[in-house]
Formats: sequence, C-alpha cells, structure tokens
Amino acid sequence: MSETPYALLMSTANRLTMSHLREFWRSLLVPMDYTRTREIPALLAQSGILERKGEPLKILDIGSPQILSLTLCLRCDDWEVTYLNPFEPELEDMRRKASALGVSSLNILKGDITRQEALADLGTFDYVFSCSVFEHIHPEHGGDVIASRNIAPLLKRGGSFVFSVPYAREGFHEYIEGDAYAVKGDASKKTFFQRFYDERSLREQILAPSGLTTAGQRYIGERRYHGDDIRKRMAFLIGFGWRALVLGRFFRAISGFFMEESPEYTTLAKPYLAVCALVKE
Repeated sequence: MSETPYALLMSTANRLTMSHLREFWRSLLVPMDYTRTREIPALLAQSGILERKGEPLKILDIGSPQILSLTLCLRCDDWEVTYLNPFEPELEDMRRKASALGVSSLNILKGDITRQEALADLGTFDYVFSCSVFEHIHPEHGGDVIASRNIAPLLKRGGSFVFSVPYAREGFHEYIEGDAYAVKGDASKKTFFQRFYDERSLREQILAPSGLTTAGQRYIGERRYHGDDIRKRMAFLIGFGWRALVLGRFFRAISGFFMEESPEYTTLAKPYLAVCALVKE
C-alpha cells in the first residue's frame, strides 16, 4: 500500500523534530567547545569591550565562532554587530541561531576578508574581532598576509583589531584528509587546514602587514598533557564523540586545570594560542 500524503508529511515532520532534538541535546550537553572556554574570554578581556557597555559601538566579527557575535549583540543594545563569513552553511547557521535568540541587530553578511571588493561597502568599525580564523585563510602561503593588510581600512582611528590564532614555539602547518571548509580535498594529497604561528610568523604574516600598533598580547598554553608535544592536545581527547557529551558541561573546569595564560609564551609549558590586540593610531 502506498503512503498517504499525510503520512509522507508526518514522516518529514518527525525527521525534522528528531534533528532539532539532537541539536538541542548536543547544545545542552556541550554548550561551548573545549578550547573556546578559555580562548573567547581571553579575547574579550584583551579587547576591553565589556567595560564599554552603553557606548554606541560598531563591531565587525570576521568568521569567529557564532557565540562571540551573539554574545556581543545580547550584551548591549547600542552595539551594532556585523558578522562576516564567506561560507554559506555557517551564515545560515548564524541566521538560525540569531532568530532563535530574537537577535535582530546582527548584520549577517557573506564576504571574504581577502577580497577588497567584498569589503568596500562595510564602512569602518570601533572593533574588529577574529577568533581562530586567520590560520585557515587560503591560499596556504600568503592568505593571512592579504587578510591582515585589509584590516586597517576597516577600523576607525583609535579602533582595535583583536584576534586569536594557534601558536607554538616553532610554527608549522596542519593538513587533513578531504575537504577543509569550502576547499575541496584532493584524493592524492592532504588538504591544508591551518597554520600554527610562532613569534616570527606571527610578526611577519599578521602583525607587521596590518600596519597597526600592538597594544597587548597574551598566550594560552596547555600543561600536564603530553609535555611539549603540541600535536597532542586535550581538545582531541575530550572534545569529540561521547566524551564531549559526558564532559561538555565541565569543559571550563577542565580547561582551568589543563590550560594557563601568560603575557610571555616562554613561561608556558606548551604554548597553544596567541591573543593579540592591535590599535589604529
């Protein structure tokens, strides 16, 4: 017997319900990624923006985890936040989350920070944020330099560019099998995924090309887990699968035990992230 039109509709509705339920339970059990529990608070602290509630500010977020832009929108009604991302699936995800939170003040735009023509009509901002984005920017060699040069024109005089990137004592590139965001993988070789910066590459590929003045710099490191081996990280152990579902609500406490911060990377057992604040003078 063939299914009735109503049965077909209910089948679709039930599948949609199950999808929403899975997403609900995932968000309930894992409200934030393990590394972000330390990275985003450090980014906000370095910016000083939370002390400026009540001031009318224009803020640009370049592809950071969506929770950053959403938090800034909810923090102050006087802040105009623009979220920029070249990847449509992430834009759609942001639209859905903003709708769920009733956030109407967020401008969600498709655009690539490496393409000046995509930035021409954005205007200028008091703050530009970028949380763990620059390390992924293509092309592999030079994409981050192009992006860095495009930041200053987006800032008002006195405005701040605050960003975080993976960091190690000696920089290197990480590669993965298959696709990396919008870049299609090649079966014959691994796909470039991200850069880990060191002092030289951070300076030459982001700080210096930006033409901005460094106002503050902090480092987040990992301790008590595989010594000085940056390729083995706690996020890989607990950040995925059933471990994440069990431990997700405790990520902040766990990261407090296994991660540390310092203004000098040399004092950290295993430097992991650099958080920098630059100013347009």
